[in-house]
Amino acid sequence: MRRCSVEGLPGIGLRPGERLELAAAVDAYATDSLVLRDPGELYALRHGMARLGGPMSKPVEAWVERLDALTLEPLASSPRLPGGVFWPGGVAAHANGSLHMVFGCWAHRLSPELELLASHRLAVERPHNSFVVLDGGELVMKDCDAPAGLARSTVSVLDPETLLPVAAPLLLPEPSIARLSSDGQSVIALGTTLAFRLRLDRDRGRLELDERWQPAYGPAPGRSYGWDPVITPEHVFWMDNGRNETDRTMRGTGLSPDPVRLWWVRRDDPRAVRSVEISGLPYGTESNPPAYDPAGGVVIAYDAGNAVLRAWRLEGDELEPLWRKDDFAHAGHLVLYPQTRELFAQDWADVASLRRPALRRASRPAVQLLAGSRAARRASLRTGGDQLVLLDLDTGREKARVGIPSPSQGYLFPAPGFGRDFYYQSLTTIARVAVDGAAAG
Repeated sequence: MRRCSVEGLPGIGLRPGERLELAAAVDAYATDSLVLRDPGELYALRHGMARLGGPMSKPVEAWVERLDALTLEPLASSPRLPGGVFWPGGVAAHANGSLHMVFGCWAHRLSPELELLASHRLAVERPHNSFVVLDGGELVMKDCDAPAGLARSTVSVLDPETLLPVAAPLLLPEPSIARLSSDGQSVIALGTTLAFRLRLDRDRGRLELDERWQPAYGPAPGRSYGWDPVITPEHVFWMDNGRNETDRTMRGTGLSPDPVRLWWVRRDDPRAVRSVEISGLPYGTESNPPAYDPAGGVVIAYDAGNAVLRAWRLEGDELEPLWRKDDFAHAGHLVLYPQTRELFAQDWADVASLRRPALRRASRPAVQLLAGSRAARRASLRTGGDQLVLLDLDTGREKARVGIPSPSQGYLFPAPGFGRDFYYQSLTTIARVAVDGAAAG
């Protein structure tokens, strides 16, 4: 997973006179991610009740549901499976036909019918935030000491059939909060001050750390650790200032006083590290990757704490400013379509007074307690909701906007649709947006 752009699926290709509409929306509290398999096969990773916000202490179960690709109603479910301490995990449709999920300190393999085929308890008890798949099919994952970022992370490699280790776990030199990224051969792990490149030596059964490629991006007193890296043919991109106190929205939750920065480094030269401020505003934050357009060299990054979305064009090793949108509250994974030159982002809107720091701190325990109540979630829509926005990738021009009945901001893993549609996902809501009622598949 390079975390770049959509490959192998059509873009929206919105034409004059067409519009996007909300085709379906379901209340789906405690959803981590969505994944597409064969045409019409949509799956969601779900987890049990957990106290959202702050360190997690109570182990929870996780499961995968198959959803109707049009209505989003559940069609089937796996058994409730052991997970562990909560942090958003991941699910993938593997080339061997199985679904693999990693949640907490467990990995599970499921059939397309969601029958349990194998399970493996990982070596480290901390939660593992998703995983990547190598060209050989192996699964690579690591634990994350989130949100503290103090304990060193351990990287594990599992066989996709048995889920047994194919190499001894590798302890990274420092903590890594960010999710892993991979080009299929190497794996990039972003630490709290350094970036690392790892490779699996299959002949020797060893996971090896590239000692010659460890570009530095910290530390600094006013900045915090980075999140998910994006791998391009020549560079690796990421953003810093990942520490925050997220509740229903990331807006205004940054804990480090410096502006959030976009970083990039050459894959063939670890000394060639560059960075630029995204918004220039204090207490910036984020918790996801930037986006990269391989066709036009456009790079998109954002400051979720200050609601700024910005784009540049990569010219050689330098970034040339392209467009900027202020008061645009995006926080999740960006999804871009190189062929149709389109970008999907989210724009959260709420009652600004509810984001006052003192009120927010005082009300956070009650918000966390009521988050599991469907009635409370429905009532909170009166004070805030998300919007899915389709932008022109090259100009930032808004092409369409659709309101999503989500009481929390989307800051996890949405998915492109099977046709001219798109699947929105937040911790509380799954929705499908389509062009004038276009069908999936």
